[in-house]
Amino acid sequence: MRKVLLLSGAFMFLVLMPVLVPFYQSHGLSMAEVFQVQTIYAIAMVLFEVPSGYASDLLGRKRCLVLASACYGAAFTWLAVSTGYWDFAGFALLSAFATSLRSGTDVALLYDSLEAQGEAAELGSHVLGRRLFWSQSGETSAAFVATAAVAIGGLALPPIVNAVTSWAPLLISLTLVEPPRAKLGSGHGENLRLIVRKLFLETPRVRQVLLTLIAYGLATLLAVWSVQDYWRVLKIPLEWFGLLWAGYNLLVALAGRAATRARSAWGARRVVLLIGVLPVLGYLGFAACAPGGLAQVGAFRAALAGVPAGVWVAGGVLSGCLFQFSRGLTQVVLRDELNQRVDASFRATANSVSSLGVRLAFAGFGPLLGFWIDGYGHALAFVGFAAIFLVIGLVFALPLALRLGREVPERQEPEGGSLGL
Repeated sequence: MRKVLLLSGAFMFLVLMPVLVPFYQSHGLSMAEVFQVQTIYAIAMVLFEVPSGYASDLLGRKRCLVLASACYGAAFTWLAVSTGYWDFAGFALLSAFATSLRSGTDVALLYDSLEAQGEAAELGSHVLGRRLFWSQSGETSAAFVATAAVAIGGLALPPIVNAVTSWAPLLISLTLVEPPRAKLGSGHGENLRLIVRKLFLETPRVRQVLLTLIAYGLATLLAVWSVQDYWRVLKIPLEWFGLLWAGYNLLVALAGRAATRARSAWGARRVVLLIGVLPVLGYLGFAACAPGGLAQVGAFRAALAGVPAGVWVAGGVLSGCLFQFSRGLTQVVLRDELNQRVDASFRATANSVSSLGVRLAFAGFGPLLGFWIDGYGHALAFVGFAAIFLVIGLVFALPLALRLGREVPERQEPEGGSLGL
C-alpha cells in the first residue's frame, strides 16, 4: 500500500503543469486551441477509460499499472520535443491512454489491499485521503521545481525536466505485489450487464453518488484548465505560477486529509452541500475579480474605482482556493462512498466509469468555456459557468445530500498499522 501511495506522488510530479497553458501559447496556440487539445485528451479518455478499467479487473492491477507507467514516460518524453498543435494532440492521445490505464486501478488496488488485510471498509476514506495527500504533495513539489526551472531556463526547461522524472512511476510499478481478490468471469457480455445493473439500475444511491462525483470532477477540472490564463489576464508574473500552483495543490492535499474528519463532525449531508456550493462561489469570485468584472459594472464602477489592482488579484487567487477545497472533499468523500458500495470484482471499472463521465462532460463543456473566454472575456464566461453549476447542484448535489443525510455512518480514525502512512 505504501508503494501505491508513492506511485500516486510520482505520477503527479508534473513539472510542466504549472506553466502548461503558457507553454502551449508560446507555440502559437489560442485559448480555444488549448481547450481543443484538452478535448482531444477527453475524447481519448472516453474511448480508453472503461475498457482499461475492465482490463484491470480482468487481467490484473499490476500489469495495467506497469503499462500505464511506460506510456506515461513516453508521453512526456514526446512532449519535450513537441513544437505545434498536432504534436500536442499526439501527446494528449498517448497521455490519455496512460492515464486511463492508471485511473481507477490504483484506487481499486488500495481497496483490494484493505480487504486482503482484513481491514474495515470504513477505513477506505482514510486511505483515499492519504492517497490524495501523496498525489497533491507530488504535484506541489513539482511546482517548486517548475518555479526554479522557469527562473533558470524559461519555458524551455520544465518539459525537459518532466521528461526525465516521468519514468519514475515505471520503476515503482515494477515492484508492486497484487493481493488476492474476487475476479470477473470470462463472459464479457454477462460482465457488462452486471456492471450496468449494479452501477445504474439496482441501487439509486450508487447511481446518485456516481453522477455527483462526475459533476464536481468536471467543475474543478474546468477551473484547473482556465486558471493559468486567468492568472495571465490578472497580470501575475509567470515566475509566480509555480508557487501558486504549489499552494493550490497543497490545499487539495490538506482538504483530502481533513475530509473524513469533516464527514464525521458535520455529517455527509453538510459535506456534500459544501461540495456543491464551493464551485459556484469560486466561479463567481473569478468573474468578480477578472478584468471587466465587478469593478466595471455600472452600479459599482464609481464606488470601486479606487480599489488597488492588487486587491482584485488577491481576490481572484483566493477564489481559486474554493475549487481546491471542493476537489479534496470530492475525491475522498464521494469516491469513498462509491468504492464502499461496489464489488471488488468490478471496482476498477466503476472508478473508470466515473473518470469517463468527467472526461465526456469536459469534451462538451471545455470548448464552450474556451469559446466564451475568447469571445466574451473571463468575467462573463465565469458568470455563465457559475449559473451552470448552480443548476447542477440543484439536480445532483442537493438530492444526494438529502439521501445521505438520513444516515451518518460512524467513522473511526485508524491507529498505526498499515494505514499509518
